[in-house]
Formats: sequence, C-alpha cells, structure tokens
Amino acid sequence: MNDEVSDIMKILFDETYPSSDGSIASRNIWYGYADISVDDQYRKTIKLSEEFVINLCQIIKNDLAYKSDNPPTETNWYFYGNSTTKDAIGDLIRPTIMIREKSGGFIANFSISDYDFARNIDAIVSYRVSLEEKLSGR
Repeated sequence: MNDEVSDIMKILFDETYPSSDGSIASRNIWYGYADISVDDQYRKTIKLSEEFVINLCQIIKNDLAYKSDNPPTETNWYFYGNSTTKDAIGDLIRPTIMIREKSGGFIANFSISDYDFARNIDAIVSYRVSLEEKLSGR
C-alpha cells in the first residue's frame, strides 16, 4: 500500500458479529478519512483514481489474509472520505465506499451526494464495476 494513503486512512474499528444461531459471522472493518474528494466547479466531488483502487484492493487482501479462530462468513469494509459536501437541501454528505466479500464474491457500493450523482454517476458506476472485477481477480 502507498505510504501516503496508509498515513491518511486509518483503521477505526474491526469487529465481528455472530448471528444468534451462530451460522453467520459478519466481520466489519471501518477505515477513516480516505482522500477521495476533490474540489469541483461548484463543490467537492468524489475522486476516482486507479491508484486508489489498487490501494483498496491491497487493504482488502491484507484484511482477508488475517486468520482467526472463528473465521467470518462475510466481511464488510467501510471507507469514509475525509471531507463532506452539502447536498441541495443543506445536509452534509460524506462520500463512503462500502465493499462486501461473501463466498469469494465482492459487491461495492458508494454513498455520494446529489451533486456527485448528477455530475459523475456514469464514472462512479464504471469505477465500482472495475473495483469489483479487480477484487474478484477478473
């Protein structure tokens, strides 16, 4: 992982929650304050870079390599951005990338502002697909 990213993005929590019947163990890992926003013409927007995808993939691979006595049946990651932007009604939105691994498959999702949706949704969807493919080894 790039040292600059590892200095900025810190692990906040790493917790595993078993289901009440013990059949599922969900590991959840929260990372804080990733540098994923840039100033746009009107406000901040999500920054989509290949370097960041590579860093996310490395973080996830490292986390998956961790072995525990009670291995999780799924793992969820939450990568919070380091800044916020206001939406049209004045609420603050923090861009967040969420990824789930279950049975070797990956699903990625993004929490974004209405501005990012209007300006970048096609690029964000393409970025998400690329991230899922890289994580799945395709």
